[in-house]
Amino acid sequence: MGGAQEVGRSAISVIDGKTNIVLDYGSKIENTPPEYPIDTRGVSAVILSHSHLDHSGSIPMLFMRENPKFMTNDISLELVHMLIRDTFKLASIYGYELPFGRKEFKKMINSAILTNYNEKTKLDNFMYTPFDAGHIPGSTSTFLQHERKNIFYTGDIKLNSTRLLHGCNLPAKTDVLITESTYSEIDHPERASEEGKFIAAVDEALALEETALVPVFAIGRAQEVMMILENYADKIALDGMAKQATETILNYASYVKDPARLKKILKKVFWVRSEKDRARAIEKCPIIVTTAAMMAGGPIIHYLRNIRGRPEAKILFTGYLMEDSPAKILLETGAFKSIEEQYHVHCDVKQFDLSAHAGRSELFEIINRLQPKQVITVHGENCPKFAKEIEEKFNIPAIAPKNGDILEI
Repeated sequence: MGGAQEVGRSAISVIDGKTNIVLDYGSKIENTPPEYPIDTRGVSAVILSHSHLDHSGSIPMLFMRENPKFMTNDISLELVHMLIRDTFKLASIYGYELPFGRKEFKKMINSAILTNYNEKTKLDNFMYTPFDAGHIPGSTSTFLQHERKNIFYTGDIKLNSTRLLHGCNLPAKTDVLITESTYSEIDHPERASEEGKFIAAVDEALALEETALVPVFAIGRAQEVMMILENYADKIALDGMAKQATETILNYASYVKDPARLKKILKKVFWVRSEKDRARAIEKCPIIVTTAAMMAGGPIIHYLRNIRGRPEAKILFTGYLMEDSPAKILLETGAFKSIEEQYHVHCDVKQFDLSAHAGRSELFEIINRLQPKQVITVHGENCPKFAKEIEEKFNIPAIAPKNGDILEI
């Protein structure tokens, strides 16, 4: 119902007779107004893989006419509450209507059934087990066991460990694998080497007594970046939604690989709490870690305006940039373009690959371990090519559906 041959608005409906289990129901937030998944009815349960809005942002729509079970975990529930609440604010700022209201949002929150990794829950004819996906704190892959077929949906997944998180866990095997394909065409560079290049760029800014501006995703990436920059913690200012996300993650420390270390780092970081703090951050903190990663809004715009004319200041992107996002346009053209304004940016702009998604080799390794009889590729811009490569490499049927396709498994 979404996320087929695209990144954004992930939504899959698994139907057996009268049972309709929805795996994610996200929105495509880079567009204004956002795009939403295909409508579905008779929903028994919705299972959330993780809190990012491209997987969670449309879930309140499922509560407009019905009251399905909402399967998630404690940290994801709190994080998705934060993110969807922010969408109401953005809709007001940019003057568009959301397809759901606060009433449906409240129903969603109140319908939550909290689950733990590796614990089984019966959902009609299915047995549901969440597995740690290793993507962001609380991220989950979904294992649905049925008398006829077992289905494993990766959600956004990371096989290898990072500084913040352990890598994913997997079941022994599955009949059907629904896999994300974000980086199906490339392998990520060796992590230690990429982190070294990122640190070197920060060092260069510090040597020039300039600012290193680091746009981040609030959940996962902000905390990962601060762990990489552990030795510079007292030079970092943290701003935007990343502050609340970080506080939430600290409250659910069991989802993080080394919570004591993260807590120690954050005690040294300067937390921006006011406009006065923001001015002080520009003046006193050479490293500014702030939202939003795609530069579509948030405090990042304030900092960008302040440094845009300084050629030795650095803007350091740390991962995926959506096509046509202000961040991607800035990286490629040197110009910042938003709904309200546009101007040339004279700073040194770089991109580093600190992705929380599995790269090509990791995706192949996941397939190899699970030994599925059929693969469905989603959440990527080149899903058909990836499906063909899977068929050739593993000699199993693979398909890249379009939004609206119905597959019988």
